[in-house]
Amino acid sequence: MIIIGVYAPSDDADPLTKDMFFNKLTHIISDIKHDKELFLLGDFNSRTGTETNSPVVGQYGERSTNDNGLRLRGMCESLNLKIMNGFFPHRDIHKLTWTQPTRQLRSIIDYLIQRQNSKLKTIDVRAYRGAECGSDHHLVVSNNIYI
Repeated sequence: MIIIGVYAPSDDADPLTKDMFFNKLTHIISDIKHDKELFLLGDFNSRTGTETNSPVVGQYGERSTNDNGLRLRGMCESLNLKIMNGFFPHRDIHKLTWTQPTRQLRSIIDYLIQRQNSKLKTIDVRAYRGAECGSDHHLVVSNNIYI
């Protein structure tokens, strides 16, 4: 199993910085053998939107998209990856992974991503409140079973 922790440039970063990040990540993932289980976890600073019949994003995510989100979706499509957060229905409090109360901002920008043909079946992904570590991000937890 390969687990990659990710902290992507913000959506406000210049396009060259974002190109370099997503190209490097794509290259790293492409070099991993397909018989290895793969998980990407972290702050992608991406808003990926929703779709009903997509193998990449689900119908239960955040409706908004941004440039990073479009880049992430494109990368996942080209590498047969699945952004798992949006495939499970939850109330907003369990979907939103980042909040900034002073500016009344909240979003899903932290993701769990895995191969579409993984032998580990993800049965839930959700955000949990209460894990305090001095961050405005919430803990994202995945439940998986081996099939």
